[in-house]
Amino acid sequence: MPTWFPTAALLLLLQSSALGQPVTTPWDMSGAPRFTVTADTAGEAREVPISPNRTLSFVFDTPVQGEGAVVEERERFRQVELSKDGLMLMLLPSDELKPGKRLRLTVRFADGATPKSLDFTLVVSARAEPQVEVYRELRPCDSYRQQAEEAEARARQYQTQLARERAERDAPRGVIGLLALNQMNEKGIRSKRITKDVTLRPGEAFTVKEAVSYLATSGEKDDSVTRLAVELKLLNRGTQPWTPTHAQLVGEGGRWDLEVWPPQPIAPGERGRVLTEVERPGNAAPGRYLLKLWDASTTRTVTLSGVTFP
Repeated sequence: MPTWFPTAALLLLLQSSALGQPVTTPWDMSGAPRFTVTADTAGEAREVPISPNRTLSFVFDTPVQGEGAVVEERERFRQVELSKDGLMLMLLPSDELKPGKRLRLTVRFADGATPKSLDFTLVVSARAEPQVEVYRELRPCDSYRQQAEEAEARARQYQTQLARERAERDAPRGVIGLLALNQMNEKGIRSKRITKDVTLRPGEAFTVKEAVSYLATSGEKDDSVTRLAVELKLLNRGTQPWTPTHAQLVGEGGRWDLEVWPPQPIAPGERGRVLTEVERPGNAAPGRYLLKLWDASTTRTVTLSGVTFP
């Protein structure tokens, strides 16, 4: 079975205006279709165009069950594959499907929260999107539980950060400090220029002028990854300044929130340098990643697919 990784961003919303009445969710003007689903709108119609021999990826913000993706007339698809973490479903229709053909796709989520499943109507067309993003809003009780879990995770993160800062305060600075804290071994910090490898999602008002990834491994026996970083030089082609405040890295092994520096705006028509880093990403594995950056209002994003590390 081929190995592949999520290539799309998460966490953007679209809401339908009519309750209790099936409607087709509109496409986003940027060219990347996004659906927001609640328990009340789970039964609404969602049409997604597909084209023969063109890959379509569904990207979810919550995992799908291991066998929870069922497509009608499965034999007419060259590939129906769910990623190991359940966050991405890849479909590759064959040329046996004729224009106008309509097929049902059902996905069932792994966490048991409501809505537990969603239906999509795949419509064979000459026009098809390469990816679809699905954001699921839980019922209030599920939201409270999720918020509590997120708060607990943040508390653990702060405790880890506090312990690290205490250790770093007692450690020397510079290269010997990284060595003393097992954040770098004799291989040093490796870098890779990935400008030509990354792809910016269509519709976003930015241009990637330069992209470099960095990786450091520890001196421990397992040679585990201690730091992943990406340096970007972006051109703001929009009409408003943009200040990246949040970043997330998504791969087969999971997703990680990254530190963003510097917290300075990039003026319209100007270039800016943005550094992102995550420390001790745990089960990060070699392969292609998705990197997403957004501002405090979450209204403007930069989403890069194809990010790799040395």
